[in-house]
Amino acid sequence: MESQDQMTNSGVQAGFERVGAIVKDVAERARDTVASYREGGVGQVSDDILEYARRQPVTALLIATGVGLLVGMILGPGRR
Repeated sequence: MESQDQMTNSGVQAGFERVGAIVKDVAERARDTVASYREGGVGQVSDDILEYARRQPVTALLIATGVGLLVGMILGPGRR
């Protein structure tokens, strides 16, 4: 029974290590992207958004719809 617990614990630990590595990689990529946006300015951000919308038009439309609904819900009560 104890060896099974040890195996489970080592599996869980390995899983946490993998997740940690993935999170670290994503954070590094995000940091690099933000740095490139600082250097490239608004034009770089605009180009990336347009490229994404051309590659994933349905997803971009759904994201835009969600953002529009969220902004409407935030600004809506102030108008009444």
